[in-house]
Amino acid sequence: MKTLLLFSAVCVAVAYSQVMEPCSPPSLWEARISRVDPEKRFSERARISYDATNRRIRIIEEVNILVAREYYDVLFIHNTEPGTEYRLNLKTKECQKRDIVDAWRPFQVPPNSTFLGESYIGTGSIQGAGVQTQLWENVFENEDKYFGVYTAVGCIPIQEEFYSRRTGLVTTTFFDVTGGISDPNVFIPPRECM
Repeated sequence: MKTLLLFSAVCVAVAYSQVMEPCSPPSLWEARISRVDPEKRFSERARISYDATNRRIRIIEEVNILVAREYYDVLFIHNTEPGTEYRLNLKTKECQKRDIVDAWRPFQVPPNSTFLGESYIGTGSIQGAGVQTQLWENVFENEDKYFGVYTAVGCIPIQEEFYSRRTGLVTTTFFDVTGGISDPNVFIPPRECM
């Protein structure tokens, strides 16, 4: 009996002493996103191609819900100094090329984030009717705040919320995520920008 109690106590101590480490999402993926910034009356749906290895992102806007505006095909290339942004207006076909002022912020759980727990989207009580997720948060030295939801298996992004004084609160939801890049030319600037 004493051995069983000692074994149980050791198991509980080990379980509570484990610190969850942030997972690492795939380095190449494509998805559709929905991004909302209520303070700026900004809401979009877009296709995204993401390459963490070479620090490149392509976003092609599809729908803007809150206000009528222009639609853009935007390519961010962070792997050069300084980084370059190509912004093609899909209506006028005019392109702007400019330096990127923001540092590369990958779609992943930031280091030193706090694990908040796991939950299901859907249900875990019926096989195949839910997805187990991990919830993470972080408050950075400059007081920017991060909250993220990723799948427990595969570390696929589901939702991120990022707040800074400069940007306000921006919520990004990911759906139809697929691994890899279907078109290897997606990270070449549009010909209108050359």
